[in-house]
Amino acid sequence: MSRTEAPLPRLASPGSIAELSELMARAHSQNRTVAVFGTGTAFDDHRPAATPGLLIDLSGLAEVVEHDPEGGTLIAGAGAKIADLDALVAQAGQELTPDLPADRTEAGSSLGGAIATAARGPRSGGRAGLRDAVLGIRAVLADGTTTRSTHALDESLSGWDLSSLLIGSWGTLGIIAAAEIRLSPRPEASGYVWIPGAEAAAELRVSRLAPAAIELERPPGSLAATVALIEGEEAHVEDGLNWITEHYAGATVCARPAWWARRAQVPVIVRVSASPDFVPTLIRLLARLEDTIGYPLQLRGSAAGVVDLGVGAPDTESAIATRVVLEHLRTWGLHNLGARLLCAPASVWDEVDAWGPLPGISLRASIKDRLDTKHLLAPGRGLGGI
Repeated sequence: MSRTEAPLPRLASPGSIAELSELMARAHSQNRTVAVFGTGTAFDDHRPAATPGLLIDLSGLAEVVEHDPEGGTLIAGAGAKIADLDALVAQAGQELTPDLPADRTEAGSSLGGAIATAARGPRSGGRAGLRDAVLGIRAVLADGTTTRSTHALDESLSGWDLSSLLIGSWGTLGIIAAAEIRLSPRPEASGYVWIPGAEAAAELRVSRLAPAAIELERPPGSLAATVALIEGEEAHVEDGLNWITEHYAGATVCARPAWWARRAQVPVIVRVSASPDFVPTLIRLLARLEDTIGYPLQLRGSAAGVVDLGVGAPDTESAIATRVVLEHLRTWGLHNLGARLLCAPASVWDEVDAWGPLPGISLRASIKDRLDTKHLLAPGRGLGGI
């Protein structure tokens, strides 16, 4: 019996890219569905995955292949933990260029997982995101092919960048095995300032001050507040904090908020994308919606227009509350706003229109058909249920 035909385990932990490639070739020949994980910090996001025929643990691919402080780059295996990588490059006064969620990083988020799920933190609006910071990806495709550039892809995808396809693909197009990522100098100093209300957020976005991040939080039943992060040289940080406290009534220098870069701890989370100038209006509409439906609503997110809305409904009413919230959001103007379910109990996903209109979904589906002809890689896990 050839290695390709040998029976597959239900759980495997490859120690090299070659082993991962062989596992995928065997899974492909045996028509086994496959899911991968690093540390599982994003398992609750998107529709719950069906039990796969083969579950692959990528924690064995955690080697730091190269750290080039002068060139400002790092190459590491997909299973390497973000926290470990950040600690390593900090010794050279650097940090990973893309900003990532603190709660996931502290829970052990891996490099491959962060890329595959397009993870983003508060500073994402003011610095290069994953699509710009990821310089290259080495991946294993559904049939076991190992590739690091478009030359090994389907000819009909000529011109597509492999990294762009895999970032945010949720493991549905290929398995990220290693990546090269850009590094940035670590800021000398940082400071936070709290401002009552949401109106200051839009003004700060276009100000010369250019904060590193501007976040909004609205606890259930409460008024919203804006928190801005200033970072850089100590003199710049001090000047920035002073300018904000002088220009906005009630503004106060504060410590890093406990909720900063962390998701709301509620059963249901809806991700809302809106134009930045619509965010203050969105917050006012949510306050009215909360009063109307009687479920507590918590908003947390960026002044750039990507916010998470926590729906605090009892377990017996989660689906009802989620449906009502999604339907209301989608009546407020699709050209201004998009809303999709991000995290919820398994039962809720089957009872609501979780995604809503998704421009370009047919193109995503066609790429899935070409790269994973048997639909073995994390079926249903991607954007739009791909």
